[in-house]
Amino acid sequence: MVRRPPLPGEDFGRCPLVGPGPTLSPFLETLSVTRTELLRTLRNARVLVLLLLFGTSTALIGLMLGLLTRGLDAQGPETAAAAGASILGFLWGVDGGAVEHLSELPLLVPLVFGADLFFLPLFIALLGYDQLSAEVATGSVRYLAVRARRGSVLAGKFLAQAVVMGLLLALVVAGLFAAGAGLRSGLEPVSYAAAAARFWAGGAALAFGYLALTALSSAMTSSPGSSLLLNVGALFGFWLLHAVGSRAALVHRMGGSASWTEDLRWLSPSAYASGVLGSTTTLLTSVAAYAAFGAVFLGVAWAVFRARDV
Repeated sequence: MVRRPPLPGEDFGRCPLVGPGPTLSPFLETLSVTRTELLRTLRNARVLVLLLLFGTSTALIGLMLGLLTRGLDAQGPETAAAAGASILGFLWGVDGGAVEHLSELPLLVPLVFGADLFFLPLFIALLGYDQLSAEVATGSVRYLAVRARRGSVLAGKFLAQAVVMGLLLALVVAGLFAAGAGLRSGLEPVSYAAAAARFWAGGAALAFGYLALTALSSAMTSSPGSSLLLNVGALFGFWLLHAVGSRAALVHRMGGSASWTEDLRWLSPSAYASGVLGSTTTLLTSVAAYAAFGAVFLGVAWAVFRARDV
């Protein structure tokens, strides 16, 4: 197959191998791919299955944690706040600055949401592991490569997955906060809704980073199965990196010697998950970290997909 030279000013992705040059701008191409992919994803039964799985797991976690923490919200505000701060600090590493705004919520809400954040990367992997690898496996990506720049294809598919994940996360957060409203009376509606929006924004930032990792895994492989294996392997590797660094940091805090492995945890996206529940400063730090991880993963995915012979 003979490749034609790139068009002047083309810098968003490799030009189609054959046929006329793209007539749409990269933005319009991306929008078109996003709309098509979004409609196809929403018609897929996988989205409903993931919503049921996500919601069911959230409910089960809530029931188990509810049994363990039953009676705390019924105690005095000071006692409940102190107990909640201890539990959140032990489980999720929430800093002292976050205790004030978290103490206004039923304890079950941040506990369950923290557990959801732990499992969210797996749900993201199940949602989008085949966004590009399935197209490569079936050969249909060749038709896309003729009609749109590869950068537009990657960006459009990523944005469609992001919209779907944002909707799923919004439904779960809304259900969680609705259930929490029944556990404590006298909640201020405006501040309670603001807390729900804050939780959703933090979860969306985390999802952005892991959606980009899923796009990278899919861009590097030629079949959905290998893409899923690579994605899950990358998640396990990052979690292991975080665990090694966190253990070294814990040993250091308890009086042990400092180790260079302490800083390894900051190379893992999971190290910033606790900041989603933290103070405004730590939340913004986590958002910036996930934006940086997402930008790096998407940049590498674009470079890999652009260089591939499909």
